[in-house]
Amino acid sequence: MEHIDIVRARLEHATGLPALLDAAYDAFEDMLTAIEARQDPSTGAFAAFVMAGAAAANGRNAVAAAPSLPPAPSGDLARTQTRPSGGLPAEAAAAILAALSQLLASRLTQASGLPAGLGDRVACAQAARHAASICSLLGGMPEP
Repeated sequence: MEHIDIVRARLEHATGLPALLDAAYDAFEDMLTAIEARQDPSTGAFAAFVMAGAAAANGRNAVAAAPSLPPAPSGDLARTQTRPSGGLPAEAAAAILAALSQLLASRLTQASGLPAGLGDRVACAQAARHAASICSLLGGMPEP
């Protein structure tokens, strides 16, 4: 989950719409990887993680549709490689992911009000709703 700390810092310090969109895309990607690693049908949190995974994928896709999202640098494998998600228990991971999704929803909601093109405003608003959904789904899980 060390990638979550990095992407959180990027989200907190992103200035300008392109930088925020780039950080948001990476945040959704990292959350999706961490969420999918915890989709264990034998646990009571399975449904929450599956639904949160769908929201993360939908949020990523919404950001990807934003006209101001900068293109990925040529040869950037970081976005396509599976990253290790660490050995945190599901409840602790859920709390970390909920906090990140809350920050993401806040930043994207702010961005949806910027004087940007309609495509960017719509993408930010849609992605913010998906981030808020992740927070809602994973934020209510009990701490270990």
